[in-house]
Amino acid sequence: MLDRRIVRVAQPFFDRLDELLPGDRTAEGLPSATDFLLHELPSVIEKLATDFEASTFVVGQDPVVRAFVSAGVLVAYLVVYAILNEDDSVEVLHLEIDHHPPDS
Repeated sequence: MLDRRIVRVAQPFFDRLDELLPGDRTAEGLPSATDFLLHELPSVIEKLATDFEASTFVVGQDPVVRAFVSAGVLVAYLVVYAILNEDDSVEVLHLEIDHHPPDS
């Protein structure tokens, strides 16, 4: 097994990110898409590159699609959906986030 896999982020992930977060940080503290890319995505990519199977789980009926769930730095939590390609690289396909703080 490889020590580190190549991780690619597919265009649908970026399209979804643009749906979920604005282009600029809001006065209410909602991070921008760029904030997410700079502060959340690097640690996700690192985890997927170094520990894909152990850090993800199978989603639904399709054993190919796996989910990585984590608390975020700028968002309450995030879910990244990815697949392992035949060349042993990881492809990140989709994103879900919750940017609301938990109720106190």
